[in-house]
Amino acid sequence: MDFRGLGHVEKTFVPFLEEVCSSYPSLIECQKKRSRAFIQSTFTTLGRLLQFLKKTKVKDMTPDACQRLQLLREELETFKFDLAWLELHVESVFGMKKNVGKVKRLRGDVVVLEEEIKMRRTILAAAEVDLEVAKRDLAKAEVEFNKINTNAELAYPLA
Repeated sequence: MDFRGLGHVEKTFVPFLEEVCSSYPSLIECQKKRSRAFIQSTFTTLGRLLQFLKKTKVKDMTPDACQRLQLLREELETFKFDLAWLELHVESVFGMKKNVGKVKRLRGDVVVLEEEIKMRRTILAAAEVDLEVAKRDLAKAEVEFNKINTNAELAYPLA
């Protein structure tokens, strides 16, 4: 499909390109002195990047998806676009992916610690039962001990 008389791009990219070029008209201006084939490649790559950003969910940012995003960004840099407005967003996408990994790791840590606490509570409960038994045994032993006359002579048996 023709995009603003600049060249043909995939029809699915046009809404993304229209939205961005309306906000950043310099994107079109900086490309007008270039060949039609160059402009088509430029806007096709920009369209791919914009579509990727609009359609991809953070949870879908696999290592392959991150690599694809990085490749699209590098391709756009060769076209000499002023993409400062987009760079922060792309960097934040990479940052979000790191956060997703961090959250997953921390969730795993929480699960491990919860299991450890559960195990230790079981051990503590068993120790508390053992303590109660030991206290009862001690009380019985003290009663028996108190029955003994501690003032009695030890003496020794005579024939």
